[in-house]
Amino acid sequence: MSSEFYGILSNVLDGVFRLYFLLLMAWVILSWIPGMDRSHPIVQVVNRVVEPTVTPFRRLLPGIGPFDISPILAFAVYQVLYQFLQAGLMQLAGLSADF
Repeated sequence: MSSEFYGILSNVLDGVFRLYFLLLMAWVILSWIPGMDRSHPIVQVVNRVVEPTVTPFRRLLPGIGPFDISPILAFAVYQVLYQFLQAGLMQLAGLSADF
């Protein structure tokens, strides 16, 4: 396949991961707001996207009082996954991947 295809695929992957990271940050911030209406459609969309991806990390980490550090681990793991996938796409395209 052409390097143009891999460039487009890389851009799509970048957009998906950036959107996920923004939703993850919004999810964390929304969890800090007391009295937040959890039935609001925007809150529900954010929960539907982020909650399934954070739950496995929550099972791995014990709670630290009222603090949930699973989003931090999720962010780190998905960042490594993102870098790995981008490097693979760059290699397939025949380009160098400098991080």
